[in-house]
Amino acid sequence: MFAISSLISIMKDELEQSGWPLTGNERAGEYLLKSARRGDVSGAYIFCGPADLGKGTAARFFARALLCDNLEKNSVKLPCGKCPSCGTGLAHSDLLEVQKEEEKKNISIEQIREFIRRMSMGSFLGDYKVGIIKDADSLSASAANALLKTLEEPKKKTVIIMTVTDLDKILPTIISRSQTLHFFPVKTGVIQDFLISRHKAGRSDAKNFSRLALGRPALAVKMLMEKDYYEDYFAVAGAFFRMIPAGVNERLDITEKLIGKKESAQAAARSAGRILDIWEGAARDMILEATGQADLIRHEVEEKAIKSAGRVYSLEKIMNFFERSGKARDYLRANVNPKVVLEEVVINI
Repeated sequence: MFAISSLISIMKDELEQSGWPLTGNERAGEYLLKSARRGDVSGAYIFCGPADLGKGTAARFFARALLCDNLEKNSVKLPCGKCPSCGTGLAHSDLLEVQKEEEKKNISIEQIREFIRRMSMGSFLGDYKVGIIKDADSLSASAANALLKTLEEPKKKTVIIMTVTDLDKILPTIISRSQTLHFFPVKTGVIQDFLISRHKAGRSDAKNFSRLALGRPALAVKMLMEKDYYEDYFAVAGAFFRMIPAGVNERLDITEKLIGKKESAQAAARSAGRILDIWEGAARDMILEATGQADLIRHEVEEKAIKSAGRVYSLEKIMNFFERSGKARDYLRANVNPKVVLEEVVINI
């Protein structure tokens, strides 16, 4: 028991010294570090969990550790940050990354074919070749099948890392050929301490952003660092509380201003999905307020608006909103006009 606890302590120290970029989910980092040290590395990994937990950051960090020139030197932290490979960062010749193109719904078969072609060339430096597929749950059916063929015949020291939000959208045969690591939401107190210690946030801001993040450290950091993002977030959340006592025409006006004019259908769908995310968080706070758990609400600075909305919006109506929001997401996935989808939701609030 002592030996195991000592090993865990050593790994945690090394993660901290190496600048492990995540707070919470250290268990995943410890596992990856241990695998790299032993040379017991899988040919494919799936990093699975909700958005904004830092799965992509973890994938890149693990890739850097595998590509570090000092990987086999047990006395050196990983990545060392000093060797030529570490100096190249994400521009390393043996590191590839693919993700959905801006205006596309899926990662295409053409993207995956090019990814496979470049991965099959082997390492330029004679060591690991690492490929990262971001949001692999957006692979088209043909792209997923093409990738599966590659996973069925893995090459030595070739590693593919997939980040995934919805594991159900991944082919079971891909899952069976991959090592799946689950990333979980992080406790509010842990995120708060992280914002103070790592990002020098004030205690008031750290408390506010850690609550808003709802277990997602990367989202908390984004709110802290990007004032425009934070203000836009609260504009959407505040709109939800204002719509509840408003008439139908006013609700439609508010919705139109929120979604605005987007350059493409995909951009509009992403915007509508984000609005639903925020509204669901606002509705959750109304439930907590109504059930005597106000100390757990996410939008603490909107407490007065939450109480006011709760006077005219019953628990039954809030639960009905969640049902409509779920159906709205189904419509968005079916390519129904995002503006029409949101209007259908707000008309029935």
